[in-house]
Amino acid sequence: MSQDFLDPEILSDFFIEAKEHLETIEPNLLELEKSPENLGILNEIFRPMHSLKGASGFLGLNKINGLAHKAENILDELRQGSMQVTEGIMDLILSATDALRTMVDNLETSGVEGDVDTGPVIAQIEAALKGELGDVTGGPGAEGEVVLEPEPVSEPQSVVEPAPAPAPEPVATVEEEVTASVPAFVPEPDPDFDDTPYALTTVGEGHLADFLEEAQEIVENLNRCLLTLEGEPEGAEELINDTFRYFHNLKGNSGIIGFKELNSLTHEAETLLNKVRKGEIASSQSMIDLLLAAVDLIETLVSKVDIETSRVDPVDTSAMAQILQKVTNDGDTAAVQGLVSGKSEDHPKEAEAAPTPAEAAAVESVADEYDPEDVALFISTIDQQLKAVDVAFDLLRKDSGQKDIIDGLFRTFQTIQNSTGYMGFDEIREYASRTAGLVDQARKSDMDFSLMLDILEQEHAILREMIVKAVKSVGGSIEEEGAEVASAPEPEPISEPAAAPVPEPAPAPEPVAEAPKPAPAPDPVKQPVSKPASAARKPMSNASKSSGAQQPPAKPKVSSTIRVDHHKLDHLMNVIGELIINRNRYAMLARALEDGQEEVHVVAQQLTETTYAMARISDDLQDTIMKVRMVPVQTVFSRFPRLVRDLSRKSGKQVELIMEGEETEFDKSVVEEIGDPLVHLVRNAVDHGLEPEDERIAAGKKPKGHVWLRAYHKGNSVAIEVEDDGRGMDPEKLKMVAMRKGVITPEEANAMDDREALDLIFAPGFSSAEKVTDISGRGVGMDVVKTNIKNLKGSVHTQSEVGKGSKLTLTLPLTLAIIDALMVQVGGDTFAIPLDAVSETTKIEVEKLSEVNNRKAVELRGEVLGIVELAELLDLPQSMDDRDVLPMVIIQDNDRRLGLVVDRLLERQEIVIKPLGQYLNNFNLKGLSGATIMGDGSVVLILDPHEIYSLSTQLGRKQEPLTVGGAALPAGK
Repeated sequence: MSQDFLDPEILSDFFIEAKEHLETIEPNLLELEKSPENLGILNEIFRPMHSLKGASGFLGLNKINGLAHKAENILDELRQGSMQVTEGIMDLILSATDALRTMVDNLETSGVEGDVDTGPVIAQIEAALKGELGDVTGGPGAEGEVVLEPEPVSEPQSVVEPAPAPAPEPVATVEEEVTASVPAFVPEPDPDFDDTPYALTTVGEGHLADFLEEAQEIVENLNRCLLTLEGEPEGAEELINDTFRYFHNLKGNSGIIGFKELNSLTHEAETLLNKVRKGEIASSQSMIDLLLAAVDLIETLVSKVDIETSRVDPVDTSAMAQILQKVTNDGDTAAVQGLVSGKSEDHPKEAEAAPTPAEAAAVESVADEYDPEDVALFISTIDQQLKAVDVAFDLLRKDSGQKDIIDGLFRTFQTIQNSTGYMGFDEIREYASRTAGLVDQARKSDMDFSLMLDILEQEHAILREMIVKAVKSVGGSIEEEGAEVASAPEPEPISEPAAAPVPEPAPAPEPVAEAPKPAPAPDPVKQPVSKPASAARKPMSNASKSSGAQQPPAKPKVSSTIRVDHHKLDHLMNVIGELIINRNRYAMLARALEDGQEEVHVVAQQLTETTYAMARISDDLQDTIMKVRMVPVQTVFSRFPRLVRDLSRKSGKQVELIMEGEETEFDKSVVEEIGDPLVHLVRNAVDHGLEPEDERIAAGKKPKGHVWLRAYHKGNSVAIEVEDDGRGMDPEKLKMVAMRKGVITPEEANAMDDREALDLIFAPGFSSAEKVTDISGRGVGMDVVKTNIKNLKGSVHTQSEVGKGSKLTLTLPLTLAIIDALMVQVGGDTFAIPLDAVSETTKIEVEKLSEVNNRKAVELRGEVLGIVELAELLDLPQSMDDRDVLPMVIIQDNDRRLGLVVDRLLERQEIVIKPLGQYLNNFNLKGLSGATIMGDGSVVLILDPHEIYSLSTQLGRKQEPLTVGGAALPAGK
């Protein structure tokens, strides 16, 4: 029924109540499944369904009313004990709930209930009421589940090869050599897939943002559940149910907004999980791998949503859907082994031997034109063909009259022709075509084939050289003699899904098993297959480049919302109420002064009291707002179990991740920025830090390596530690590597202590890795980590012991907005030093200063403390020698301390941090981290204690005593 003739206010109330009813029903259904005897939960489900039926009937919403009435009937039977709670019944009611939600949303957005087909689910409810649920097959999906946004997925076609003709034993060897790795099941891309962006159906402002935020949470929860299930496969019914629920919720949410691809994919995953939780399919390692791959693809789909335009760039998920369908139908993952791999990393794989920058750039520019899956399968296929040619030549030298071997050789060269042509290597294709023609002419004539072997071997050698060169151009390698393939590269996934066409099979006169076609088995995780044929291998046109198709993947969208405990909001309202009362009191005092009703000194006293009250209220308000912005670091930590699991399997090392302090709270702005630096640190800990298993055993360690990820409060800051029990870092080795790479000079190396040597890992381009791997790359990244942490007003501290392990500590402010600072005066200007870094303040008599290694120092309570004049570091006028007593601020950089001489110590003050801005940042102002605005409007610069310490160290090295006529001058003059 249309809502045009209904009262808008009544409809508005109906929408709100209907959604509340449905939101109440679904979680209670899941609880009921766990506790089927709980009559109280049944009543909690029956009541909202009854209310929804009544309200929809009152408004004349016949489709909603009819389905709600049927659902109420089956719930009533359950309440009375006439029926038992089963998984099939629960699935049926959940399907009805999904359909009801869709119709309510359709009514709200378009004015009609829509064309949702409720017939199948009503038929199954009626069958269930008769006790004949298993006899009805009306609805697609598991147990009568209704697919609300049906996405036609082509049924996977099995490749059925004709029976091979009888052949001598050696022939089977050649054919097996060629066809051994061809999977029996190859998912096909959807031929009707349209990659045109389309609009999602959203309800009101913020609806899409809520969907994306919830989708990200569901992805995190799915990863967590699946990884936990992987470690605890036995007795994990609760985890399987949770995983099923997450897929089900995401399916429902995506159906509401019309996200077809996500709805279809989650439906297939949910159907598979439904069989797993029923015990019809066993949970296994390969099953976990498949579901994790599906979660990765879900994450890709979610990232394609543009929240500003409410449109989505579709990705073809039919390949993954077919794989899930295949596993659901077969009951195991045997048929899809090798079709799904781990999550693609955030950088391309690299060969073990690092090429020169020019070679790397050339390979990267060419490899970007190809689908990574095409490249991987091309290399695999070519490797098989080259081996098959070698085997055929060996057999033909022994007996050149074997017709089946000659036919196999012809088909092999044709496969090389098709494969290279598909990849766009036209020169090789033509050469392979001529070689295949020679074989074809020889086999059709009466000549002895042994006369052709020498010529064909020469042709084959030339062809092999051309292929080796071509493979290198796309980032892979094949050994020229052994023809063994190095691991294929995995370039960064490009934003536009690449093609995976299947070349036409080579013509063969006999029904003999064909050589493998270069048809890439699509990996829906890394690069979903979607485009029509020829697009995969063609270089991108200028138009496509300008449209951003080759741009790197966009950074995941940051959530713009924060979930807040309502108690915090209640307190905030109370504080604002007090603020309004104080504001009114100021107005009353102003009127009293104007009217002369009070003496000035009385008003002044009341004004002072009101000001104190205002200060208390503003402090409380600031503290409450700060707490509202705080979120647990768990939101960042949740991604690392999956990351470490994938890195562990890729590196072949046993790695256990131990996370501590996940409840530690950060400012949301800080949490959003620390994810990428932590990824670099965890990667390096797994790849460079932890030794291979044999090395650990030889060193007397346990085979399994450990990586700790900790978060804890440290004063007014928060610390995050990444620690491993690996090989540790050798300071001397780091200095040698740095000198070899030209990062430091031998003189600087000799002057460095161990702590400074460890900090060399943050130098741009520095890497101590003996072998470049695809896990941690070429050493780039640690300098980025330091830069990112510095931008967050934090610092990085490195500790390491050779043979024991390493620990990197990130110290970050609780918030990026307001900090406590100590105000000091230097050279007539005022500066702010973050109070977190101030160990103490004191005054030192000049006569107590001494010199150690050409640097000023003082003994303070048994500690020799380095002294430097802050004015000297900031290139301001110095006045140390003109005073007898020096005001000094002692700053602490981790466990190092330094005394800063200033002109005057001012007060402690809370300041609001303001960034310097892009223009000033271009000047690389060392020692400064930002600025603040004082009450009088003046600008005060904020010092960076970590950089101040580094500047003092560099200053000490540069200060060498100067001599004039043989007389030494004091350092610094």
